[in-house]
Amino acid sequence: MTDDGAPRTDLFWELAGCLARIPGLSRRLPLRRAAEAFAERFGPLDAEPSGALREDLYAVLRSCDAYPLGLRFYLDTLGSGRTGTLAWTAVEQTYLRLYPQRLLAPGEYDELYGLLSARSSRTPIEPLIQRFLSFLPPRGAGSPAREDPVAHLLDALEDALLIPDEAHPLLCFVEAVAAGQPRDMADRLHAWCDRVAPRIGCPPDLLRRVRAREAARCGRPFEPARLLVEIVARTAAPDEYHVRGWLLAPGEGPDTLLADCRVTSRPTLEEAVASLHQAVLDRLGELSAGLQVEFLLPRVLLWLDVDQFMIGPSGSVSRPIGADHTVLVRSRDRFRNRHWWPALHRRLAWLEAHPDGAFDAPAVRCVEAGVTPEPSDVLRQLRNSDTPFCFVLMEAPPYDGDLAADPVYVLLEVGIPAIVALRRSGQHAAALPALRRNLAGRLGALPDRVRLLRGGAGTDGEADLVPLDLHRHITLVWDSRDGLEGADAALGHPRAGGGRR
Repeated sequence: MTDDGAPRTDLFWELAGCLARIPGLSRRLPLRRAAEAFAERFGPLDAEPSGALREDLYAVLRSCDAYPLGLRFYLDTLGSGRTGTLAWTAVEQTYLRLYPQRLLAPGEYDELYGLLSARSSRTPIEPLIQRFLSFLPPRGAGSPAREDPVAHLLDALEDALLIPDEAHPLLCFVEAVAAGQPRDMADRLHAWCDRVAPRIGCPPDLLRRVRAREAARCGRPFEPARLLVEIVARTAAPDEYHVRGWLLAPGEGPDTLLADCRVTSRPTLEEAVASLHQAVLDRLGELSAGLQVEFLLPRVLLWLDVDQFMIGPSGSVSRPIGADHTVLVRSRDRFRNRHWWPALHRRLAWLEAHPDGAFDAPAVRCVEAGVTPEPSDVLRQLRNSDTPFCFVLMEAPPYDGDLAADPVYVLLEVGIPAIVALRRSGQHAAALPALRRNLAGRLGALPDRVRLLRGGAGTDGEADLVPLDLHRHITLVWDSRDGLEGADAALGHPRAGGGRR
């Protein structure tokens, strides 16, 4: 709470009036006992009685205030046995106007003021202030205007109106500023909120929701929501698919099962996925920015071109889902075979230790078209290694149901997190340079580069040189810790129809 601008003389007179209305104080005995206790602690009160209760109280209060913490001691002594009443509540509220309790500690205030003053000029504060005007308290009559808009705003937001189940407007304002800042400044503002939020009554999950909302408002989601779709079939060209879908919101567990159906054709399968996608967009609203779509597929459907499933959000232009969102294929077999997880975690640990690991040897191994590695050789070479991290299959190996003869199954077993495969057969050698050129860069950013490739970025002028449309015929199998945890939470979710099959 900050000073409301009222003169201190008026506040002492108002405080004396509140005390005069306390039942029993007009008999003077409680006042004499409080004065005696004060004299023992601080010294005698220099206040001559006038016979008028409010004037005498005013003089005593001014005398108490001459001592550090003297006024607080006098009120505590006088209020013994009288607290908890409406009359005494008025006394305490008036005292807080004399000695406001700051929301922020001095160090917290100074740090935030410094960060906001050093913010990038690309994010002016004035437009943000307009959003928070309804939370600001009215300026008191005679309150001087502050020349420093940052200091004035911070002072005003300390007294902001609070909405139940919402974060303090000061935290919302800081997160709104952070959403438009460069990464380094945004991280420093986020760290400030993380430290201060628990102390002022904002739990971590509520702060995460605010951060996600402000980032989405700027079109820069820091932790996008995830749509997990499980598709199960018995053969690569099945007569029936089983589809289930969940929404995984940032910082939360899976939402209720959003889809659970059986379909009998490829067109109806696409329609089911499109309907699920639209339901998620409707539910997320502005938080749908950066939505990531993950398909949990068994080995028999691993090369299913799920990124090419057509969507038409809200009746808009129809396009492949992979052109709008990062689409990842996650291995259902790897999820079910938990004894494979240690090998996956070992390679993920390598990537975390080498965050700048690039899309080249030794992190990436390429298998040419027409070459089918011997499964036993793959197992022998990779079972104890930390790299490679990614396999590029220039021709996706078919699967005939014999796991022992399938090199891809071995790649999943030995923990290869990323598998890039070209689905369409024919003339893949000419596509390799274009593929490397489009995917070059940090391995950790590979899903984002594949998303750009599927959206058509980087393909202009290459159509005559590359016989394959890379953006239509590339599968990215990508498994990570968050993917395993997301699948585990969804498939084991008690409201989702129960367990794993």
